[in-house]
Amino acid sequence: MTSVHKQAGLAVTAAIVVTAALMIVDAAQRPGMPPGRGQPGAGRPPAVGASTLSRVVAADAGSASAPVLIDIGIHIEPFGANVSELAGRPPRPAGAGRAGRGGPGARQPDFNEPEFFARHAADLRQVAALVEKAGGRLTVQAQTPFTTVAASSGERVLADLEAKGHEIALHFHEDAHLGPRSETLPVSAWTAVLKEQLAAIAKAGVTRPIVYWSGGNLYPQLLQAASAAGLKYNSDFKNPRTQETPAELLGIFPWRPAGGASESDVAAFARHDPAGPIVFLPEGDYPVTDFAASRRAAGGDYAYFDSVTEALERSLRAARPDRVNVFHVTFHTGEFRGQPGRPFDVIEQWLTKVVAPLARSRKVRWATYSQMAAAYEAWEREHPGVDPRSATAASPAAASPAVPSRGASPAGYLTFAVNVHDWRNVGDSADTVIRAAQLFKKYGVHGDFYLTAPMVAAYAKQRPDAIATLKSTGMTISYHVRAPHPLYEGFDGVLNGLDDAQLRATLRDYETYALDLRTGALNRGAPGGYSYVASVMGTAPVVIGTATQRDRRVRTAALDVYKSLGAKMFVQYHEQGGDPAQPFEVANGLLVRPSHFSITRWMTPTGSMEAFWWNQLNGRGAEWFDPAKKLELYLKEWKAPQPPFATALIHENNFYRFGPESWTSVYYADREARRVLAPPFNLDAADLSRERPAAEQRKIWDAYEALVKYAASRVSVVTSADIVALAKR
Repeated sequence: MTSVHKQAGLAVTAAIVVTAALMIVDAAQRPGMPPGRGQPGAGRPPAVGASTLSRVVAADAGSASAPVLIDIGIHIEPFGANVSELAGRPPRPAGAGRAGRGGPGARQPDFNEPEFFARHAADLRQVAALVEKAGGRLTVQAQTPFTTVAASSGERVLADLEAKGHEIALHFHEDAHLGPRSETLPVSAWTAVLKEQLAAIAKAGVTRPIVYWSGGNLYPQLLQAASAAGLKYNSDFKNPRTQETPAELLGIFPWRPAGGASESDVAAFARHDPAGPIVFLPEGDYPVTDFAASRRAAGGDYAYFDSVTEALERSLRAARPDRVNVFHVTFHTGEFRGQPGRPFDVIEQWLTKVVAPLARSRKVRWATYSQMAAAYEAWEREHPGVDPRSATAASPAAASPAVPSRGASPAGYLTFAVNVHDWRNVGDSADTVIRAAQLFKKYGVHGDFYLTAPMVAAYAKQRPDAIATLKSTGMTISYHVRAPHPLYEGFDGVLNGLDDAQLRATLRDYETYALDLRTGALNRGAPGGYSYVASVMGTAPVVIGTATQRDRRVRTAALDVYKSLGAKMFVQYHEQGGDPAQPFEVANGLLVRPSHFSITRWMTPTGSMEAFWWNQLNGRGAEWFDPAKKLELYLKEWKAPQPPFATALIHENNFYRFGPESWTSVYYADREARRVLAPPFNLDAADLSRERPAAEQRKIWDAYEALVKYAASRVSVVTSADIVALAKR
């Protein structure tokens, strides 16, 4: 199971994805650079019409059983771009900028001019700050020359945003980089220039792979070219000549296009092919196809955003709990700058008045574009061959067992999952595990303890009483991994280049022999992995929490290995996801752990961010983060006819430590655990976490006990072993 701080809801099956893509195209606001005709914001005051929003989403639209993923994306335009030499076309003269704006002889905006570039970099940071305040992260879609100027000038805006959790992606204007009539060029030219653009983003300081892009829509071989460049996800389809989106490409359900589009034919793009290489995210349930014209007709910035809210409400009402539902809107910062002293006021109002209430009610949830597409990929793995826009989502490959009736459980099912991984504080870890097990026993329920092999080895050597307590109290044992195991994100180098047989053999070895925490290599002289945990605990761990890898081949191989060793279930939805009507999903012969909502973290009362309840018990909002009251609220709000399966997830160190995991500095160069260090690892590196004061620890234990007590009296508390038994009925 990947740790909470590294997995922020990556797979939400029933989700509306709300994305607001902002194209930074405001070229005007500086001396000597008036906006050209045709640019957003050109020739009009910063704000028009009303100065406040008048519409919010109706209270009966949307449901917490189908959470809405929200993102704001930014398109950065290619101001000052030259045609790539890889396109085989003559480059534009230096300083010519982007052609076609403002008429012949008009001065064109150009990111190579420092003041203009700085203005846009500042806009990026300002919009990012607004979104961070709202609890979200941007998907910033960049291209040259913004990326090349960022690299040459030392402006680390893209790298800084990435470090804060924002996704950096590609926005691609084909004619700017490939020249006129780009649709006549071969796939190899498109792929080469796409790769060139991705390399330019990396040179600007971005370290993570780029998998999402927008643009290039009318090239019939676009999907092949993008896939060959390593891209996987796409959205924001419009005809660049008419600025319209074909009606057949609107909607709220993602799909895999069967082929590319041309200006006169989008039939193949609109048709779903489960083997297609690209996931497409449509824009939502809009009543119009000409979004630019709808802005002009709305009567000003605030009126336009009211129309966006209307479209969002339409999409919420069209959403289905058995689908991944998406909605996004594209707008320009130059259009929505607002009055002097109130920059981006309309955006801030929309986040505060429209989005925040939906977030507080769990109808919406933030995610980046890649996380949106990953949610769809999780859905399609459980519904192989099913058209996501069909009337039913029932998989032809395997039907799920029927859901238990409300007679079996008046309110629902709740699993207490305790992740155990603090090998640097073995004594505190063991004390916590023992106390939690005794607490569950006190109220006549059982918990699900996810153990790593190094933790079991540490207990066996230093605190065998922890192992004895887990056994004597009848707790359920499950399994997960942590760094430097090769199934933990960023440590999979040993798996690279292996064929299928070698891959399975290597994974089995890592679940048979001991993992060397200093090198990440195997110690074949000692037992380890899943097999060792099963041997020491006297039972095969029920759930494995290591199968969330993005690499489908590795994921499939891992599931096959764990199934052969005795596992019955795996974690696909780390905190929440799945179809309430069909909770017993099956993949690769294993059940998927159901979790329709989680008592782990939720939005603050102001809607500014999501927070873990155990970190919020000292402030004025402590009552809002009472986990027992939150469970009571979620149960009251549950609208589905079937009872929910919920998860109360916590890590043992959350009771007594605050901050990064104690082993973060051993394996990572930063507190956020984004930059992986190279072995050998320093096992004595400074612990970046701190001990919680005794009074704070008491508050956490008191709140946790209240949750256990309430759950024991109101719902059916189940472990993964119980869920396996339920699925067999």
